[in-house]
Amino acid sequence: MPYTFKVKTLGCPVNQYEGRALELAMEEAGFVPTGDIADIYIINSCVVTQAAAAEARRLASQAKKENPQSLVVLAGCYPQVYWKEIKEKLPQVDIIIGTTGRSRLPAVIARQLAETHREQRAIIVEHGPGEEFEEFPLTGNYGRTRPVIKIQEGCDEACTYCIVRKARGLPRSLAPEKVVAQVKHFLDKDCREVVLAGTHLGAYGKDLPGWNLARLIEELDALPHSFRLRLSYIEPMDISLEFLQTLARARKVCPFLYLPLQSGSDRILQKMGRRYTSAEFARLVQQARELIPGLSIWTDLIVGFPGETEDDHQQTMKLVEELALSHLHVFPYSPRPGTEAAGFSDQVAPDVKKRRVQELRALDEKLSLHFNQQLVGKQVQVLVEKVGENQGEGFSEHYVKVRFPTGNSELKGSLIPVQVLAAAPWGVEGCLIKSEGASNY
Repeated sequence: MPYTFKVKTLGCPVNQYEGRALELAMEEAGFVPTGDIADIYIINSCVVTQAAAAEARRLASQAKKENPQSLVVLAGCYPQVYWKEIKEKLPQVDIIIGTTGRSRLPAVIARQLAETHREQRAIIVEHGPGEEFEEFPLTGNYGRTRPVIKIQEGCDEACTYCIVRKARGLPRSLAPEKVVAQVKHFLDKDCREVVLAGTHLGAYGKDLPGWNLARLIEELDALPHSFRLRLSYIEPMDISLEFLQTLARARKVCPFLYLPLQSGSDRILQKMGRRYTSAEFARLVQQARELIPGLSIWTDLIVGFPGETEDDHQQTMKLVEELALSHLHVFPYSPRPGTEAAGFSDQVAPDVKKRRVQELRALDEKLSLHFNQQLVGKQVQVLVEKVGENQGEGFSEHYVKVRFPTGNSELKGSLIPVQVLAAAPWGVEGCLIKSEGASNY
């Protein structure tokens, strides 16, 4: 009987891509996916917050309890940085593997299964200069209507709170012809939206002479297929006027930008090691909106960074409200051992962090509703992700959730026009517009 497996992925779009790539690689190696108790459990982990690392540990322990004879693999960013801690505290994990070499994981698992006496194995390759992009192509269906393609990895910023540079190494990029081939692969499978992702997406091409993200977008925009292109988050310091002009000219790029602000206080931004001021961020938002009508802008905010005062917090509240950003992802600051900020002495009390998080999340509801209300009476293009008995649901080009009455399951995966009738903080409601070419973007 072939061995069964499960993959559980935590974290960012890059992790989601890698998790799906692991599933397909395991299937190609002869292992069988299951939704039941498995012989092999792979936890593809995240390390950005303490909560993410704790969830990876919980899942590893739960897997061994579910099947004491199973082989448990803890992979990804968490073991890349803290593998010694895992080795010491999680003896139930059989294979510890970082962010390098996961394309070879099925072969490693097969060898481990063949051993009579299994010993815990740690496969950690330290990142360093000259490292190449590890190709991990998706050769089958993504499994979702909106496939993510990992085109970049690594970071050369020095944000004092972040462990990603240690987890992922320096910037490196997937060759442009391979990006195009991967996009075509999904378009040939009738996918109508593709997401480009990277740990530092705006750094795409730094290691490829003559290439950058703008040029790659132009190449993809020129493809004859009918689809739309969405960008994962991009750091504000990577965006130039020329880049925004490229987005404005592109016919297939969604009017959506995910720009992590982190704080609206210049003092805190400086402590964070962020290479922009609040005024520069505001100018970037203004430029982007002038060039791209109807643009939706999301952001990340870290609350309670060491030394953040009430005045700093209020500056953040004021800035994001003035900019009328479309959606806020709000995170309490989480110290990561090995980062500079973890050693800062002026840590913010947990109850203060909690209150500030609640205030920003309440503001997010207000801002989301405001943006969604601007769509009422307009037509949006919806990528249908699921259809229930009487209702369809998907996302507009602005990445706003849209619900509409339908019972037609054949609409799943299609791009359809919807007239927006009502708005709420979670998204909008509307009705289908029936017309010729209703599935075209």
